[in-house]
Amino acid sequence: MLSTALQPPASAISPSAFLENSRPSVAYEDTTRPRSLSPTLSHPIAAWDLSSLLLAAGKETNDTPQSHTSQRLMGDTELSYYLPSRADGVNDMYLHLGFSAPRRLLAPQRVLAAWALLLLRHPPLAARVIPPPSAPSPFSTDYSQAKFSYTAPTSPAEALSKASALLELHKDLSKDELIDQYLNGDRILGDDKLSCLILSEKASSASEDMAEYDILICAVHFLGDGMALHRFANELFTLLAEAGAGEALAAEDYEELLRKEWEAKWGSAQVTLASVLPPAVEDNLAPVTGKFRKAAVKVDFLNSSRKDVGGHSLPRTKGNQRKTLVPTTAFDEVTTRAVLKKCKAQGVSISNALFALSALAWSRVQQRERSQEFRKELPIMMYSALNLRPYLRPCDSSYWFVSVGFFNVVLPSFLPSPKSREDETMDKDALHSTFWHRARVAKAQSSRAAKHPMLVPRTHEMAKLRSKRSQTFAAEDDARSQGIAVPSATPSPTLKVVETSAAPSMALLGLSLLGNLDGIYTHKTYPALQLHTLTTGSRQREGALLVFGYTFVGRLWLSLGYDVNGFKEGVVEAWWKEVLDGVKEFLIV
Repeated sequence: MLSTALQPPASAISPSAFLENSRPSVAYEDTTRPRSLSPTLSHPIAAWDLSSLLLAAGKETNDTPQSHTSQRLMGDTELSYYLPSRADGVNDMYLHLGFSAPRRLLAPQRVLAAWALLLLRHPPLAARVIPPPSAPSPFSTDYSQAKFSYTAPTSPAEALSKASALLELHKDLSKDELIDQYLNGDRILGDDKLSCLILSEKASSASEDMAEYDILICAVHFLGDGMALHRFANELFTLLAEAGAGEALAAEDYEELLRKEWEAKWGSAQVTLASVLPPAVEDNLAPVTGKFRKAAVKVDFLNSSRKDVGGHSLPRTKGNQRKTLVPTTAFDEVTTRAVLKKCKAQGVSISNALFALSALAWSRVQQRERSQEFRKELPIMMYSALNLRPYLRPCDSSYWFVSVGFFNVVLPSFLPSPKSREDETMDKDALHSTFWHRARVAKAQSSRAAKHPMLVPRTHEMAKLRSKRSQTFAAEDDARSQGIAVPSATPSPTLKVVETSAAPSMALLGLSLLGNLDGIYTHKTYPALQLHTLTTGSRQREGALLVFGYTFVGRLWLSLGYDVNGFKEGVVEAWWKEVLDGVKEFLIV
């Protein structure tokens, strides 16, 4: 059985240095099978010396309460992310933010105390995974028995000790170095380490009051999603800049907040464990009840899947070592306002336009290269994540849980024909008209997916399918790692429906369209912290590609995370250039 126990990284604050009295007690291709089954640790570079931090935290009474543990089984969606991640951290998320701030606000003592406080507020970040019990054969292992387990700290000092093991503080590591190490280096997360906070301060003299910082908030995807990452970042910045009587809180003030938070949650003799870990998303969605309704839902799910027609995919290569690159383009505020104005005039959002732009760019590249594999009679299918939080029943616990569904946008692949054979120059008006029409089609499809009356039942069915598929792959991977032969798939005994002309259902790519992130980050709440850069993504499988689009600090950002060694040479780069050129051609007045 897989073992992913990890030890704290070398750069983490050593608890023994300052805590003498602490007492530790379609599924889409993100479910692709892992490459190997042995996680390793990256070695942090140039860590700050934090050996003298928070000596007072160890001053406790001897009446330390007993530890409390809360556990629950993973839901289908969580399981579909957990099982493929075990080997090499596929889908482990990161959120990078670059900002400038007064050095006193980012003093190591304050960062550790604030991080410890937030781990108390959001127990999933400090939880661990208990893998499913081993069986004589992987094929008899019940992978659905994987569970989360959270053991509360027995004191504020132990809360600091646990937080220190999930914190890395560095000097002079650039954004690119941090992201590259996280995406392409050894995995730093695992069953015993579901989250990590990494902070790097750029070189500055001791006399300078201000400094530049890069922060990485890291978490496994089965623990949360992009919305949780952004809400958490905003909460962290708000806490770091929180002021009392016009002045920033000192480390001692944070220690007091930490003590009060711990006492409110765990210091009382009456401790409630029921709501410590948020429920799985499937348990917070309206259930599908009744035999007839369940049968109808299955039929609807199968029928809706048949409509997902796509005949285009990026040409991939196999056998190369994965290397993820994240080229990112940020447009200035004036250009961003022009893009927003143009999209609004056409009745669409930037997200709608990016679907049309991604598809059109692919068609132009294929037409320009006169590719014989380009089938313009087949449409282009793209997938995107759907935020399910608006559809959930109220939950009083942490917002740290994964709550995403998926939907597809299908657009034509053909381009408008020139007016005449003699004139090979594409009619500009016709092309622009086609582009905006397809953007409106993407808007209609996106809106229909989000408002469809069968959204919740379809989400349940998709989660079951993804979970079942990931469990099958997990059994096969574990069998191979143990030298056990993997049996060939046996035909289903159920009656098969033969379709004479089944259409292909391939996705060209995925888009993660985050919208206006300035609606999440309350910049006015922390004016001393000047945020200026945001990049997000995840550790990828071989041959993966995902486009990110969002606005942040008033600017439009387009980011591409892809395995540079996983595609036919030059294809992705040509397509991405066409996308960026298309922004200037279609979206900028």
